[in-house]
Amino acid sequence: MNLPIFAQQFIIHLHEKKRKTSTIKMYEHDLKHFFIWLEDYKPGFDGESWGDLTRDDYNKYFMFLKDKNLSHANLKRVASHLNGLLRYYQLIDHIGTLKATEAKQRDLKDSDFISSEDAAALLQSIPSMKGLTENQQQIYPYISKRNLGMVTLMINYGLTIEEVVKLTAENFNFGQNTLTIETSKNKRTIPLEMEDKKLLYNYLTNIPELFRPKDYTDDPFFISFRTKKLSYWFDYSMNRSKGMSLIGAKQMVEKEVKRAGLRGGISSTHFRNTCIITKIQAGWDNKELISYFGLSSRHALYRYKNYLKLH
Repeated sequence: MNLPIFAQQFIIHLHEKKRKTSTIKMYEHDLKHFFIWLEDYKPGFDGESWGDLTRDDYNKYFMFLKDKNLSHANLKRVASHLNGLLRYYQLIDHIGTLKATEAKQRDLKDSDFISSEDAAALLQSIPSMKGLTENQQQIYPYISKRNLGMVTLMINYGLTIEEVVKLTAENFNFGQNTLTIETSKNKRTIPLEMEDKKLLYNYLTNIPELFRPKDYTDDPFFISFRTKKLSYWFDYSMNRSKGMSLIGAKQMVEKEVKRAGLRGGISSTHFRNTCIITKIQAGWDNKELISYFGLSSRHALYRYKNYLKLH
């Protein structure tokens, strides 16, 4: 969708203020996703009624983002960008400064998970050429192993999509079949199933040596591909291939879900939710769960355990 006219005027204002191009792009990205959500949240919404939104409306959006496991840093950025729009139209006094941490997470529902049948169908669909155009069939051999590896880590190990795109070559120890995930909050190492280890190693070794992430380095593990040039994206300033962006990874998941014929709206959050609930059902204790999924505390598990009590 295009941004509403009033939001486009705000973007023009940012250009006039000579804000960085990258900063403006993030404003556009965050505002666009807010208004896409708003159309679902308020069917029939039009730009003229934007000024009538309440603080509760914005809090519901932050709740929606939290359910998608957005990091605290990303939530703060979205709040800052929405505050910028409100400030430009002098609505801060009416709404108040938005804080992304105010909204509580809602209870989990059946629709917050993906069935084992749907997960299997997705993993089987990704390597196939099903539903691809002739042009896409030329491109897909270059990216199918990458896409399958990324989705496998989300479904089988519950990694967030942010964690997946930040993985580097040094995070993988194929000799010991382990994967180390590092975030600003913690560092954890998880064992890889042999089949998944082979899948990921096969993806790596099929990349031409010039573009392949170098062993034991911070080279991005999952790399971008330039479809128009049928070439991997190389960052000459860094002398290494360019990693997948978060936006690109989200679009990839959306496309693969659609191609597999699954219900709309399934995202990486559904994969992680399902992985967590599966481990709880398998009898894992709080300490194991917190360590494996990199959770901040046992409080993050309440929603899952409450869901199981009610089902």
